[in-house]
Amino acid sequence: MKKVLLILALCLPLFFTGCARIDPFSPDLNQRLDNQDGEINDLQNNQNGFMLELGKLRNEQQILSEKIDNLQQGIINKNNSGVQILQGDGPLIALFAFGVLALMLVFYYKNKADKNEEAADILAQQINQSGDEELRENVFGAALNSRVEGEVYAFMQRN
Repeated sequence: MKKVLLILALCLPLFFTGCARIDPFSPDLNQRLDNQDGEINDLQNNQNGFMLELGKLRNEQQILSEKIDNLQQGIINKNNSGVQILQGDGPLIALFAFGVLALMLVFYYKNKADKNEEAADILAQQINQSGDEELRENVFGAALNSRVEGEVYAFMQRN
């Protein structure tokens, strides 16, 4: 009797612990799965539904991707509308050639201006050293009616 009471005392807390019901006749535990020939139809139907949703999402994503690509191409084409003049290597080479030609002209005329300034300086120096006042007056008089009178005066005063 002590053993039976001891077993009941040990098993009694199991009924009051709040654990899951261990009743074999409980409707919660009496779930029947539709299992025919090893296939569970409910799970397979759910899986098919998910696969259809994934396929639909993939198709929508591809359509959106194509729309975005078309929109980007449209924006690029809209910005580049009209005749494009400087396309390819030819215009780039021509532009470079024109730049080189412009630099050559700048250096040519700069060199020519430096030579002319040096020649004018030598002439002004020789006129001043000659001591001929009439020649100096004639040079100043000729420069008076031109647009370089300031430069001639500066040359004559420098030497």
